[in-house]
Amino acid sequence: MSERAYIAIEGHAENWEEALNLCSAELMKNACIGEDFAKACVEREKQFPTGLPTAIPVAIPHAASEEVYKTAVCVLKLDEPVKFYRMDVTEEAIEVKLVFNLAVKGRDAHLDFLQKLIGFVMDEKRLKKCTELSVKDIPAYLESGIV
Repeated sequence: MSERAYIAIEGHAENWEEALNLCSAELMKNACIGEDFAKACVEREKQFPTGLPTAIPVAIPHAASEEVYKTAVCVLKLDEPVKFYRMDVTEEAIEVKLVFNLAVKGRDAHLDFLQKLIGFVMDEKRLKKCTELSVKDIPAYLESGIV
């Protein structure tokens, strides 16, 4: 059994904040995070956007919080794109259909796992596969692909 949780959901959001709330609700339901983590993600996204203009644009919201009980990634497949501001050019927005909400237990592990996840989303073939897989198949695919 993995020490990390890989979760995937589908949904609709009107904006990036709603998208984060969908992910947070699922992470809480799976006992990975507490409410403070959810709030911290929203606040961090306002200050430091996480949209990445990859081949298939994604966002990787995350935050440091004492309320991460288990390292996890919640992938949200949106039915319609949502605007997230770019990580590299913060005044520009991109249309995102995949959100990878990252919760890392322990501050020291945060950067390492974030780098692994960024490596995963930079691979166009892997991202395309995530868009094609059902949400029930994405967790196993992530677990085998993020090493």
